[in-house]
Amino acid sequence: MFNKIYLTVLCFLLFPLSGFALEPSEKLLMEKNSLYQYIAVTEDAAKHERYLRNNKKDLIQGGISLDAPDKLLFEYTRTTFVSLAFLRIDPGDVLFAGLGIGAMPGYMNRYYPEANIDAVEIDTDIVSVAKEYFYFKENKNLKVHAGDARQFIKRSKKKYDIIFLDAYQGDYIPFHLTTVEFLREVKSRLKDNGVVVSNILSPYRNKLFDSMIMTYKKVFPYLYIFKGKKSGNFIFVVTKNFDLKDKDGIEAAAKKLQSLRQFDFDLPETASRFEYSMAYEWSGANILTDDFAPVNLYKYQDSEAK
Repeated sequence: MFNKIYLTVLCFLLFPLSGFALEPSEKLLMEKNSLYQYIAVTEDAAKHERYLRNNKKDLIQGGISLDAPDKLLFEYTRTTFVSLAFLRIDPGDVLFAGLGIGAMPGYMNRYYPEANIDAVEIDTDIVSVAKEYFYFKENKNLKVHAGDARQFIKRSKKKYDIIFLDAYQGDYIPFHLTTVEFLREVKSRLKDNGVVVSNILSPYRNKLFDSMIMTYKKVFPYLYIFKGKKSGNFIFVVTKNFDLKDKDGIEAAAKKLQSLRQFDFDLPETASRFEYSMAYEWSGANILTDDFAPVNLYKYQDSEAK
């Protein structure tokens, strides 16, 4: 009880409810401090869109079009679904580390209603906001688990075809979800031909970008990168097996999926942004470990990524 009170007081001190500058067409629907972060929901009447904001109040964490709430509004969310082209079969078991507004788990459930989807979210206020403001709904094949993603993965005996890592708070990922030890735990929860897909901010906004590249390379045999055309996001895709994928194969798989599933965005175009990680690797980057928190890296390196 003391810890919860302490965290609540600390959160109010760090993230005061003070409002922030909105666009003229934007209005604040709600704001609060949870145990973990500042949360606000805003709505833009001109764009007819609704957004989730948190600690970085000028940074939108998720959003929907009020005219088409089932669609994925942001590029990075659409890009993560290129990971489907790396699978040999349809996904039967899917894990999302981080719920956000629930857009990606909901989208997966819409196009693969037969898949069993688990979503882990540490902040129960985020779950409530997703349901109240962003039309997120659980069902028999889509379940939300309250708790820390790392603890969930460590304790789970279940294995997955795809694991989505998207546990941002503001513009950073909690450090214990970036380390080599964590990624090894994630790998252990994959089926033999399983895939991990992760949303990573660009090196211009992410001082740990080089280290993240090398940490993923330390755990997985190959790292494939899909760079956003409009956003500053990079999507990492890694596989458990040692079968090296090529661009032609992934584009062909994406075209086949597009034909079968009729996604409402251009999956083959997304697949055409396929890159191997070599262009971004820097051998001088430190591997992220549980004993070497990201904040320590600021003392040792500047990004060399291009």
